[in-house]
Amino acid sequence: MTAMVRPGHNVSELCLEGDKFLEAGELSRATSLYMSAFRTHAASTVSHMRKLKSHLSGVISTLEGWLDGHGENQPLEGFNKGLVAVFLSTLCPNNLSATIFKMESLLQGGRHGCEEIFARCTALLDGKQNPHPQGATGIVLEITRALACLFSEPHSIKGLKLYLRAYQSNKSETITLVRRRQAQHVPKIVRAITDQLLHMHPSLILDSECAVTAVENDKPDEKASTIIEFLLAISPGHREVQELQAVHLFLTGRFGDSADVYSALLHHGHCQKTSESSTDKSFQDTPEKRARLLTGRAAACLSAGGQTAEACRDLGEAFEIHPATARVYFQKLFTDTGTGLAARNHLRQQAERGLSGYKDRVLIRPDLRSSEGVELLDPVITQLRALCRLEPDGGGRELRVRLADCLLLRGEHKEALSICSQLAAAQGQQSYQNTVQVLRGYARLLSEDHKGALEDFQAVIEHNTPHPSSCVRALCGRGLLRMLGGLNYLTALDYVTASRLQPQETALTVRCLVPWNYRGLLVTVLLEQGRVMLEGTGEQESKSCSSENPQQPQQGNQPQAKSKRDNHRSGLGTPAGVQSLAVLLMELQPGADGSQILAADALYQLGRVEEAYRLLLSVGPTSPRAPILARLALLQLHRGFLYDTNQLLKKLIQCGDTSCLRPLLAVAQQKDRGLLQAHCHSAAKRILGGTREEIAVREAVAYLSIAIMASGGEAADSLLERARCYAQLGQRKTAIFDFSVILKEHPKHVQALCGRGFTYLMLNQQKECTHDILAALHINTDIVIKDILSLKDKARKLVCDWLHQFCRTNLSDILVAHAVPCHEEQLREAFIIGGALMRTDCRDPRWHLLYVDTLLAKGEVKAAGAHLCQVFGQEPRDAVAQARVGVVEAWQQNYRSAACRLSKLTEKDSSSLDLLLALIPLNQRKRVAQAAAQEASNVSSGGQWHQAVSLLTVAVQAVGNHRLQYLRQRAACLAQLGLHERAIADLDRVIQRHDGSDISCSDDPKVWVEDLCRRGRSLVVCSREGAALEDFTRALELHRNRAIQCVEAGLGRLRLAECFLRGALQHYANQQLDKAWTLIECGLVVDSENAELRRLRARVKREVASPCNVN
Repeated sequence: MTAMVRPGHNVSELCLEGDKFLEAGELSRATSLYMSAFRTHAASTVSHMRKLKSHLSGVISTLEGWLDGHGENQPLEGFNKGLVAVFLSTLCPNNLSATIFKMESLLQGGRHGCEEIFARCTALLDGKQNPHPQGATGIVLEITRALACLFSEPHSIKGLKLYLRAYQSNKSETITLVRRRQAQHVPKIVRAITDQLLHMHPSLILDSECAVTAVENDKPDEKASTIIEFLLAISPGHREVQELQAVHLFLTGRFGDSADVYSALLHHGHCQKTSESSTDKSFQDTPEKRARLLTGRAAACLSAGGQTAEACRDLGEAFEIHPATARVYFQKLFTDTGTGLAARNHLRQQAERGLSGYKDRVLIRPDLRSSEGVELLDPVITQLRALCRLEPDGGGRELRVRLADCLLLRGEHKEALSICSQLAAAQGQQSYQNTVQVLRGYARLLSEDHKGALEDFQAVIEHNTPHPSSCVRALCGRGLLRMLGGLNYLTALDYVTASRLQPQETALTVRCLVPWNYRGLLVTVLLEQGRVMLEGTGEQESKSCSSENPQQPQQGNQPQAKSKRDNHRSGLGTPAGVQSLAVLLMELQPGADGSQILAADALYQLGRVEEAYRLLLSVGPTSPRAPILARLALLQLHRGFLYDTNQLLKKLIQCGDTSCLRPLLAVAQQKDRGLLQAHCHSAAKRILGGTREEIAVREAVAYLSIAIMASGGEAADSLLERARCYAQLGQRKTAIFDFSVILKEHPKHVQALCGRGFTYLMLNQQKECTHDILAALHINTDIVIKDILSLKDKARKLVCDWLHQFCRTNLSDILVAHAVPCHEEQLREAFIIGGALMRTDCRDPRWHLLYVDTLLAKGEVKAAGAHLCQVFGQEPRDAVAQARVGVVEAWQQNYRSAACRLSKLTEKDSSSLDLLLALIPLNQRKRVAQAAAQEASNVSSGGQWHQAVSLLTVAVQAVGNHRLQYLRQRAACLAQLGLHERAIADLDRVIQRHDGSDISCSDDPKVWVEDLCRRGRSLVVCSREGAALEDFTRALELHRNRAIQCVEAGLGRLRLAECFLRGALQHYANQQLDKAWTLIECGLVVDSENAELRRLRARVKREVASPCNVN
């Protein structure tokens, strides 16, 4: 495109090279080479160029294109347009393009030579020197002359007219050339033309004092419109011109277009805030200017009509940004034009509309704690503030009250408190006093001044003629303070009162004025207290129904005065008050089921059953179904729809949550509770009568649980059935609990006692089982026996065994404490248990024996004998039965036969011998012992040692330790049988009696020696030589001769001496020389000729005498 110019090339070479490109038709390259040559040597280059002749015109055209700036090819960067102009003027003197470029260059330097440029351009345009220029060149001359005129005579309108003439001749070309060739002069052009326009039309200047009076007389004409159009064309982003356009459009009645221009300006100003760069630094978006633009747009929107909301919003924002500027422009654009009053009315109406919209938005909030929609109050507050600022005294009382209300709703409680305090302190002005006080109360509450807030709320409530809405707000505020103080019941009373006065205002107050973090707690408290009020009413109704009696007419003379609290509750804590509170809670939490259930319960208590039913049916499917189903079932039962009741109860049981019935039954009528109890009990009995599978039993338990709850836990029949079901399901402890509940109210309930006893039987708790069954036997034996017989064989046998065991133990205790015959009262339990056992199973002999023993304990010997003969025959074969016959014979003083019969028992059941002997009176018992001992002597002489032992056992147990001779005899018999251990035991008892008494008072020492020797002999036989040697040693010490005689009759001297030797050696080995010496001496007493004992004695003697003993 361009030729590279290399250093060292001379002018002729450049020109020749340019000629080549020129001949090739590349004018741009050729012209560039000629320019390089011209810069190197101008004269030689010009001389060469003149020789080109026909080709010179192409070079000139290229140079003109470069100067005009619209050619396709531009000069190299090293060539400036000034050099191009000089080269062109040299080649073609008076060239128009070069001339224009020179004039533009002079204008860039300032105002010097502007008159000459103006004259030159005029001459060129008039065609005095050259032909009249045409096309773009003419327009360039026109705008150049206009610029020169504008610079030379800035206050003259001549330059403006020249620009307008050029613009009107060819608008697009003029604008293009001005923006391209006079770009750096555009701000000055705009500024100069703007000043001249404002001078011509002062009405466009809103800041001037004369603008107000000139608005009517000085209407902008078409020329002003053209001027503004031209200015916007050459400087589209000039905001001052745009504002002039907006004002011009407003003054000419084109309000919609004016509003659009104002909107564009405001939008540009908003964007300018967010961006540091701005094309128009001269028009910074200050608060004053923004307020002016907003006011202007408000006037345009209001005048255009249909944009009242936008106009009011702009006015409010203008007064919020810069109140002074907004007030001035409001005066000029509204008041002075007669639309000020209308604008104020629109502001007021829009504020009211905005506040109403906010309240509607608040009432449909899905979340009670949400602050959604609070931003809707911002334009309302700005509009109210604008109205206040438009008033000369800062706004009337009504406006300021409304402003304080909105500020409080917005959360600006400090400013609201300031306004309310000023209004309350105003002297002589009592209007809106209740509203001011309640607003100040909430402002104080939010400022943590609870005492001051309570004073304000109380003053509103106690006012003689309170404002309804203010009173409702005051009640809500006082209720909130009471809740914070823990007075939940009084809180509920306040909200009941408020909801009955104005429910919607109450809901709005809770959603707006109660702090968000208290709303959830407040709703919970109100729900709980509403339930408390409703349940209290239900309890009072139940008590009143249950306490009705024939003496009621006599109560007419009693005073009917109630406490003040009762009077208050009668008006507020009634179902009607609770229903209004529930409606409020439903509005606060539309999707919550608690408030809907509370409302349904209140409607039920009011007798509006159909409404309650429809309300419950409208509850959404997402809510918990159990409380809804329970209430629907009760309502259907109340209405007599039994089939629906059954279906609903089945669904309720399937839910598995019957605990929800408790709050329902607390408010249910006594009649309906009775119906529900009977219905559920019958359903359970019907289920249990069909099948006993686990699923059916569990279903029956659910029905019985509902019946029990309906009765208040007093349905004994339902409790009994449920306890049995629990026992069947294996939940035995739960069954015991139900039985115990019955017995707590009905201690003599036989079936409950038996049921609990049998449940204890399953848990293997013998004591508790026996206690309950015995208590039941005391009340009704027939029922208990029937229940016992209904048990399975294993369980029945175990119950009978436990009763028998208890009776045996009890009878033994009685016989130990009391001598026979005993009183009938003492044996009552034994007779009851014995009779019951015999009726349960008459074939078991144990029960008959127990009955016989009881008769004998009472002293009825004949009855006992008769029963024995009836059951066991005249001569029983069983030893235990023969033993009882022996007791009867003992009573009949046939002691020998009695002893023989009793001795047979010792062989099979010796443990029961003590009991049988206790059934014999003491004197007869001693004679039986004597007879047994005598008979034992007789049979022992014949070698019948076993029979002798049995008889002596009867004798010993009959008199105990009082006759030691019986023990000695039995020990001798046992020794004869080789039962030395038992013999030793008997002799221990004998010798202990010796040890326990003083020797001088004891038996003959010879007898004591005999006892010791007998026990020693048995101990040696049992290989217990150590203990045996002690007995023999003591016997030798007591009476040596008698001891030697016993030894000779028993073990013999030699054997005993060997025992003493072994014992002495053992002690000697352990260096127990004293003990060894004693045994040696005793052994030598028994056998003095024993050589081993003599040697051992000598050895011990030497060791004891030796001064040193080395081991």
